[in-house]
Amino acid sequence: MPSASTLLKQASRALDAGQIAAAESFAMQALGKKLDASHGSALFDLGNQLSERDAFKTARVVFERALDIFPGHLGLLNNLGVLYERAGDGASAERTLREAVSGDPGAMMALANLAHLVFAQGRLAEALPLFNRLVDVAPDAPAEVWNNRGVCQQRARDRGAEASFRRALELSPGSAAVLANLGFLLAAQRRYAEARALLERARSLEPDRLQVVAQCVELQLQFCDWTDFEERRAQVIDGVARLPAPGQTVAPFGLLAYCDDPGLQLAAARSFAWPALAPPRSRSPRARSQRLRLGFAASAFHDHPVSRMVAELFERIDRDRFEVIAYDLDGSEADAMRARIESAVDAYVALGRASAGEAAARIEADAIDVLFDLTGHTAGARPEVFAARAAPLQVNYLGYAGTLGAGFYDHAIGDAIATPPALQAQFVEALVSLEGCYLPSDSHRVVGAAPARADYALPEDAFVLVTQAAPYKIIPEMFQTWSAILRAVGNAVLWLRPMPDEAQSNLRAEARLRSVDDARLVFAPLEPTARYLARYRLADLYVDTYPFGSHTTVNDALYAGLPVVTLRGRSMAARASASQACAAGLSALVVDSHEAYVDIVIALARDRARLAGIAGTLADSASNPLFDMDAYVRRFEVAVLDMCTRAGIAGSG
Repeated sequence: MPSASTLLKQASRALDAGQIAAAESFAMQALGKKLDASHGSALFDLGNQLSERDAFKTARVVFERALDIFPGHLGLLNNLGVLYERAGDGASAERTLREAVSGDPGAMMALANLAHLVFAQGRLAEALPLFNRLVDVAPDAPAEVWNNRGVCQQRARDRGAEASFRRALELSPGSAAVLANLGFLLAAQRRYAEARALLERARSLEPDRLQVVAQCVELQLQFCDWTDFEERRAQVIDGVARLPAPGQTVAPFGLLAYCDDPGLQLAAARSFAWPALAPPRSRSPRARSQRLRLGFAASAFHDHPVSRMVAELFERIDRDRFEVIAYDLDGSEADAMRARIESAVDAYVALGRASAGEAAARIEADAIDVLFDLTGHTAGARPEVFAARAAPLQVNYLGYAGTLGAGFYDHAIGDAIATPPALQAQFVEALVSLEGCYLPSDSHRVVGAAPARADYALPEDAFVLVTQAAPYKIIPEMFQTWSAILRAVGNAVLWLRPMPDEAQSNLRAEARLRSVDDARLVFAPLEPTARYLARYRLADLYVDTYPFGSHTTVNDALYAGLPVVTLRGRSMAARASASQACAAGLSALVVDSHEAYVDIVIALARDRARLAGIAGTLADSASNPLFDMDAYVRRFEVAVLDMCTRAGIAGSG
């Protein structure tokens, strides 16, 4: 009978010849023999050979037998852990790799494999300390390690993410993945020029990576650069229509600016929604005598459009029936608006430095009944807090005009115009429709003293069309529409918000291409809120963007008494302005096509008496239904109570 040593050699030779079954037979025969330390090297090599050829079952037995001979051997533990992972047994892989690391905290290969395993499972918070240990042990670790560490740091909102990505880029300057990750990080920090250069390089290396292409389009729009815009937009929209594809996703917020298809918006949101829904949490029933506890979570409780909308809502909510707790998820700046929010709520909880688990645990400990996400798919989003199901009801509200695409949100709040019943099919959340406009307002806004047109280089005799939309909301079709108006109304000027020099230059060039004198584009400066509101009174008409309407600035214009023309589209983002205009009594200024948009603006420019009459209906914001916050809050409360009743959540009636 052949010896164990001979059988092990025969198994190795069989593998070299591609005879997997024979090799496994020889290996199993060898394992039936008496083995000792002299066979260790052969077992180690044979286990590796079998694993490389996906003969996982036999390789596992070989490695485990080798560990009987050399218990705690780091190389064996590491390779067995890798085998378990390749075979799809993540639990055994993690257990084995952790055993290796606990035996030697400096075991770089085992530590690297463990970090990769946990990272690949999406457990980024757990992976980060492993990557930190790894780079401490091996500061010359490869680019992949630094890149993955940066991803974990970014998710944890650790400021070291940029340094990790830059180190990865030093080690692998041609890596599309690293270029993209650093670009995404800088874009989130609004360092658009830096981000754009990196992401364009990433796109040149991987032209079919959908998320990179979409981010490049969004960054182009930040500078009003429409080079190859139609081609790139078509690529993104076609890619979204084909989702899901492995590893592909599109940030849904950017898509709103140039796609008015709610079905595609849903596809993008679903592709971007993470993490998986956590199991429902059991909660002790609460007595009906207690007030309902409402939690409002946001990443910007400072001077921000969402904060300006919700401040008075918080102030007016009936404290006999509700408690209001604000959860600051990203460390809002200390300013007057944050101070107002803090004064308006029953408790203000700063969770900017808390992990997702810690934040969810705090919200659960506070026994929140309804948790509102005021951020959605916008800057500073923290969906992992909501995925933990810290509250029995979780609601998508205000921050994002569309579905969030994730199963851990129960409802989205809209209204009959912004989210008509037909849109339910394009929402994961169940729609809750408020009577009137779903957007709250601030009836306490202070409009500053009236400035003069000369203060802004506006001609005294001009017909001033104003839009204060961000640059990314201005797409070629919209600018073409405004240009048609400027050509038809000879004394009209277009008054725009402050923009980077490059964006201003690009828009002026686009005006010239459309036979419009670029001097007819006027850019306002950055000013305090009261002064910004006051300057609306220098304009004749607000012209809204499409398909992503200027929601908050439309509200500001209407509050200042300025009529608004808006194009009502198909999606929530393209209908929210129409909802506000109708609530303010301006349904006649809501149109359904670019052609109708041009016609009505020209008609108003030529009939100043009619325009003055329309403006007169806005003169007293206190009597306008859009700004009746007492009525709005009562409707909001009824909607909340109805949601809670249907969910079986007890509270004072």
